[in-house]
Amino acid sequence: MPTSVLERYRAAFPDGNVDAAVLSEKFMKSRLDFADWYDNKSEDEQELIDEISDRTSFIIDEDEYDEFIDVLDGYGIFDASQFEDAFAGEWEGTGERIYAEFSEDLIEQCGYSIEQFIANCIDWELVWYSALRDAYYVIEFKGNTYFFCTY
Repeated sequence: MPTSVLERYRAAFPDGNVDAAVLSEKFMKSRLDFADWYDNKSEDEQELIDEISDRTSFIIDEDEYDEFIDVLDGYGIFDASQFEDAFAGEWEGTGERIYAEFSEDLIEQCGYSIEQFIANCIDWELVWYSALRDAYYVIEFKGNTYFFCTY
């Protein structure tokens, strides 16, 4: 039975593309701990964690996943399918500026063409508050902002 972190890591990830001997012990232990945590989740929880991992960049460790999932529960998102249907984006930072950036990005993604000469005249924060805020709910989590469709 492997006893060192390196031996445990090599046993847990035998076909890894990285030479485990060059990884720090702290990294290997963190990855092993994450694998143990993940394996102890139900299949539905694993699918939700996978979906969060695929669609976000700032939620990275076990505690953050558990906390974020608890927050999602409060908004009626209990599984990967619900998350996939509702998730509209993740933005680094919080506050009014993020609402404006989300609004501008959403309008661009929808294919609306705004002539360049008037683009800087648009108050994107006002667009958020007058046209979008009822269609989305916002979760501010660990210094970042997550948008979800309300429908």
